[in-house]
Amino acid sequence: MKPPAKLYRFRPLSDKSDLLERELETLRQSYLYAPSFSQMNDPMEAFYTTGGPDDQIFDALFSRAGLSTNVLHKPFKEMVSRFGLVSFSASHLDLPMWAYYGSKFSGMCLEFDTENLTIGDFQGEHLVKVNYAKSAAPPITVSGMLGGVEPLLISRLARKRVEWRHEKEWRYITGCVGRKHYLDDALTKVYLGPRVSDKHADAVCQILKNRPVEVMKGETLDFALHFHTLQQAAPLGACERVGRGLFDPANDLYPESELQVFLEMNYVRLIDECRKTALRPNLEGVDVAGISSDNSQLMYLTTRYKLRSGREVFHQRYFNKQFKPASPPRRC
Repeated sequence: MKPPAKLYRFRPLSDKSDLLERELETLRQSYLYAPSFSQMNDPMEAFYTTGGPDDQIFDALFSRAGLSTNVLHKPFKEMVSRFGLVSFSASHLDLPMWAYYGSKFSGMCLEFDTENLTIGDFQGEHLVKVNYAKSAAPPITVSGMLGGVEPLLISRLARKRVEWRHEKEWRYITGCVGRKHYLDDALTKVYLGPRVSDKHADAVCQILKNRPVEVMKGETLDFALHFHTLQQAAPLGACERVGRGLFDPANDLYPESELQVFLEMNYVRLIDECRKTALRPNLEGVDVAGISSDNSQLMYLTTRYKLRSGREVFHQRYFNKQFKPASPPRRC
């Protein structure tokens, strides 16, 4: 299932200095923390069982060699213990979520652009919709693993009891716990609850005043929750920079003559797109724009971004001859 264009993460704001500083630091350094499944409030997170009739057959075959299926299940269990997750909701207007995770309407909700969120430390991680069920999934068996360990693993880590379905959760399942940095403009809005203190609101606005992030303040009107702008997002060209924003058409693009032939009348649009991309706060450089060497009839644009952790990540986009976004070519 295709994820929504926007993902939302509810966070608390508290007068306890350590908790407040923790949340402000995540905004300051543009990261989300991925805890282990054992740290979640639901004790049935990542629940699974192993063994079944098929395993009994394998055990009978392996017994003379002193082996059992437990030996094969052990690496699976160790893998699960190392995984982390970052949870999101599909809406910022879910009132119970504000009560549970947003400090009883005095916290905040972060709005992310889903596509841009994938460019940073979430590259290659699994973004999945949580499946809410009345019963546990079938036990994991050795024969089941032969069809692929990854699908089995994801299906268990994205399963919760039906009582949690009101959360409408999407989650990133990460290969390890820890900080996951994102691009500054992946965060598009911060919604502050209607009960947020002026002190907390001022602290959030101060951190984001030179970021492309709109800060909004909630209020209750006509038996509903509404938001108004508290601080406008800074324009891309005026944002605090993380990367250097390098772009030189002479060095970063294929020869103009080749690109003009391929793009027909759209070469100017390519230059404009590169210059627009260079304004993004984390853009370190446009590395190359060229024509794919296969038969896909596509051109690619490779960019490099610097995260606030100092790590650099690469991102590649594809376009057709009309300079419209296209899916990456299939690899054999």
